[in-house]
Amino acid sequence: MIRVVTDSTADLPKQIAHELGIEIVPVLVEADGVTYRDGADLPREQFFAQLPNYRECKTAAPPVADFIAAHERQIAQGATEIVSIHIGRRYSALCDAATLAAQEISARGVPVHVIDSGTLTVCLGWMALQAAELARQNAGLNDIVSAIDAMRPRGVIYAMADTLKYLRRSGRVSALTAGIGDLLQIKLLVEVGAGDVRQFDRVRTRNRGLQRLIEASRELAERRGGVQRMAVLHSGGAVMDDVQYVQAALADMMPLDQQWMMSITPVIGAHFGPRGVGVAVLTSV
Repeated sequence: MIRVVTDSTADLPKQIAHELGIEIVPVLVEADGVTYRDGADLPREQFFAQLPNYRECKTAAPPVADFIAAHERQIAQGATEIVSIHIGRRYSALCDAATLAAQEISARGVPVHVIDSGTLTVCLGWMALQAAELARQNAGLNDIVSAIDAMRPRGVIYAMADTLKYLRRSGRVSALTAGIGDLLQIKLLVEVGAGDVRQFDRVRTRNRGLQRLIEASRELAERRGGVQRMAVLHSGGAVMDDVQYVQAALADMMPLDQQWMMSITPVIGAHFGPRGVGVAVLTSV
């Protein structure tokens, strides 16, 4: 029996993960010297409410022992083979820790296959979901890996940062750029896809930023023959009106009751800052 392990950056709803038997390894967040496990002892609402007050906020991959323990729990539930799929190496060294754990468990006789998703948040979550669904249908490892490989270029995220302050703190933009951006109230818009992150626009107002997210999502869907999955993401703060606006604007692409809506992992939010909004899509081709 193949079982699936992922990490908390996948932003998988706990109920869905539980139903499919997906084990989620919490990533670590250190805020003002206190270390928390994402999704285990750090509620996301609490984190984003406190984020503006933290003097220092860092993130780290879980220790190898946490991955080993996750694999052992899957083995105890009948796993004879494990697919361990995680946030892309472009964004984190987490896959390295997962690989060390996989080597130890594989040496005990249960093969563990680590997959670099090349992506993050729900685009990773959808891959873990697909792997678990195929495993339930008794698909073999090669079929599961092929399905994940096919999904990788089809998952795209468009996101808007409300401020450049946190990107500056994390080293993603220079202090000068961030200072000018905040002075002019510039909103940075990025695209995450194909294993990379790129800026695709800068706008002066939040409303225009939301509109650009909607436009970009529509343009992508038109180029690629529609979407199979969609999620509207946010990084806390008073953004629910914005989230609902984006959801409603894209309802003709994906009905509201089929769209996911969730707060992103603090592991990403710590660098992106509060009041961010994003759209994740899995395109048809």
